[in-house]
Amino acid sequence: MNDKEQILKMAEKYDVITFDVFDTLIIRDVLKPVDVYRFCYGSLGRYFRSGAEIIAGRRSKNGEVTLDDIEHNCIFSCKKEIGFEKGICRANPEMYSVYTRLKEQGKKICAISDMYLSNAAISELLNNAGYDIPVMVSSEYGCNKSSGKLFEEFLKKHGLKASQVLHIGDNKEADIKGAEKAGINAIQINKHENILSYTKYSRKNYELAAFINHGLHLTDDPVERIGYEIVGPIIMSFCQWTHEKFTEEKFDRLYFLARDMHFIYDIYKTVYQDDVHYLRVSRKSLRSARNAPETICEYLKKEGCFGNCAIVDTGWIGVAQPEIERYAKEIDPATDLGGLYLGTKLAYRAKKRSERSHACLYSSFWEQACCEIKAAFLETLIGTNEQQVIAYEKGVPIFDREENRDDTNKLKCGARRFVSDWVKLKGNKKILPKQARQGFERLFYFPTEQHMELLGGLLYEDVKDTKIISYKEGFPYWKHPGKWLSDLGYSAWKGAFFKKSGVLAPLFLMGYFIFGNARIFLVDLMRALKNEI
Repeated sequence: MNDKEQILKMAEKYDVITFDVFDTLIIRDVLKPVDVYRFCYGSLGRYFRSGAEIIAGRRSKNGEVTLDDIEHNCIFSCKKEIGFEKGICRANPEMYSVYTRLKEQGKKICAISDMYLSNAAISELLNNAGYDIPVMVSSEYGCNKSSGKLFEEFLKKHGLKASQVLHIGDNKEADIKGAEKAGINAIQINKHENILSYTKYSRKNYELAAFINHGLHLTDDPVERIGYEIVGPIIMSFCQWTHEKFTEEKFDRLYFLARDMHFIYDIYKTVYQDDVHYLRVSRKSLRSARNAPETICEYLKKEGCFGNCAIVDTGWIGVAQPEIERYAKEIDPATDLGGLYLGTKLAYRAKKRSERSHACLYSSFWEQACCEIKAAFLETLIGTNEQQVIAYEKGVPIFDREENRDDTNKLKCGARRFVSDWVKLKGNKKILPKQARQGFERLFYFPTEQHMELLGGLLYEDVKDTKIISYKEGFPYWKHPGKWLSDLGYSAWKGAFFKKSGVLAPLFLMGYFIFGNARIFLVDLMRALKNEI
């Protein structure tokens, strides 16, 4: 049971409410308790640590052990385990809400735990998570919950009758059957099982993966879950990286470009207090400005886009940066415009934009090569299908249509919640770009049928408006291979297109991006040599 209102209703007739600690009041940012040993001591060290606990248990008269007992039988010190626990433990948001409501009602609240850590150590973990309650720990009483004896000790210590107490925990044997042995009624809550769709859980990525998994349990909407698991980490990592570069390069202002950066701009403002602006510039508006440069200069001057500032954009080729800089120099000749990008393609190497230009997610040669086929899909997930600027009149943007038509609201809802949770619970803890993009890449290459159905209808606005999977169900592509190639080219989500086609996606994708990159790189190289980009 995880229905908060139902738990609170059941708790009304009890004077005292006791909680289990781990996986109830507190959740760890690991998926399994044994992973604490694995990630704290390493793949080999965890076996020594587990073995030491078994030996200590056999030597104990009552079967209960302390961390000192375990360390006495281990070949290395186990003290760093406490610090590791502090780094991965946080309040379970569902149970914290229940705890807060019970506290407001004046209920007496206690925690009871089967644990080798000391009372002081567990109290500190609870205090760090926002709880202010007394704790009873099996290692200090020489008995555990499963036998019912620790519950009996609790009743004796506080002078209570079993009918006055309700226990809440996640373990059927210890929390439910153990409480019943002492005559105490109990409620079993659900554990956070692994429901990750694309994020890989590993030693290098365990904290982020477990954090995402815990957050996914708070919504049942599959699209919002994709926003939380895939889009949120990318945006959070990019915002952290952008703020870091803003500080390192000592930019005065940041300008997030329309339209791909609208949502990230909104997020960035809520996380950092930097001087940031939203710049309504597009390829179309830049082309139109070539015939009337004074119109865009007036707009840039009005927005303050000149001097020591930087453009923030998805990047890929980075065409906008040098053009904007050229116009900005007409306002202030000392303008030195930097560029902060999600990633760049190989074509970026043909003509370097600026010494102060950097790429976040895709920056190395191989990453740039692979980036070519993923760029459009990433733009769709993070971007906004708002009005596009096509020109300027007296420094005022002119749009191509009157309304926005964003169809990614649920994705953005999930992404926004991830960022909010991360900032609230993890603060400034960095999400590395490689960690952030991992889930996205698995979604791109190996999507599930459910997610193809849910996201396949999203629009990608570029040369023409198309669905991100341009595959036509029932169409005889085998008779029209040219049409198959054409639809593949228009599909932003190429991994999903191949899956729908029933072909060997990895093989075809490899060929697609090798020949596609070769063609695009040569074209852009020729354009760069002619100073056209």
